[in-house]
Amino acid sequence: MKSLPTLPLIAKFAAEQPRFSLLDPVRNRVELITFCSVFSFFFMYIFLPFNINMWYEGQHLHLVVFFGIFTGCGILGLTISQFLLAGWKWRRRLTNATYLFWLLGEIVLVTTIVTAVDVLLTDTFYFTWGEFVNTLRYTALIMPLPYMISLLWFFSREKYKQLKSLEDKVSQAPVASIPVAAPDACLQIKDEQGKTALSVHPAKLLMIRAEDNYVQVFYRNGTAISKELIRVSLKNMETQLTANGFARAHRSYLVNLSKVVLFKKNTKGYFLQIEGMEDTPVPVSGTYLPVFQSAFG
Repeated sequence: MKSLPTLPLIAKFAAEQPRFSLLDPVRNRVELITFCSVFSFFFMYIFLPFNINMWYEGQHLHLVVFFGIFTGCGILGLTISQFLLAGWKWRRRLTNATYLFWLLGEIVLVTTIVTAVDVLLTDTFYFTWGEFVNTLRYTALIMPLPYMISLLWFFSREKYKQLKSLEDKVSQAPVASIPVAAPDACLQIKDEQGKTALSVHPAKLLMIRAEDNYVQVFYRNGTAISKELIRVSLKNMETQLTANGFARAHRSYLVNLSKVVLFKKNTKGYFLQIEGMEDTPVPVSGTYLPVFQSAFG
């Protein structure tokens, strides 16, 4: 048979729950009291719940005045709770789950005030336990609905502000620019010994593919696609060409970003299509994927 949770475990669980903070702003508390009072007044006035219109027949005050007085009782009770008692140390430690007990306490407080005022205003009601329980039942049926609507509105407004703040941060984040070589400068592609193996205009150079200890350089020669085999590592080529608008797409591929005509995902992953090389798709590995998502996503 399992033992009941110990007090330390319960305390630890409560400490891990998020603290209830929706009513920390004064604005929210004022809006809560205002909405609950307006809602309750018009609810009683329009729907006359519990045949309330029959309770005060023959009294010297009009029924609407009673509704206004009861609404004022609710305002008084919530004001005491949300402003005078909200500073209690244990109140500030309430979590989203345990705040329900505070709400129940507010209902009891409002009920006590309404019952006391009702007894003072009329000669047919008396401050008895039965009268208090009846008023408590009616208060518990009217007050929670506008209260919960208010909390839902505050929660939605808070999440909207957080989302808006996140969007602003993303829109203000600097976007890494891709350096591009001067339009009239030719690229001097050097081999592993540092000698120029190929001189080609950057607008003509398409991509470079690693092949063992060599690289295959693909470039446009008129209307045809030519290729040149150079003994040099792809890493060395990356160092030479990164400042000229080239980016690594895969451990075996280095591409000219200005010549990418398609960036797409298929069942095998992401791939690129280079201008004039439709039959040679270039795979994009996860390591280098963010660069292309930023440039073409």
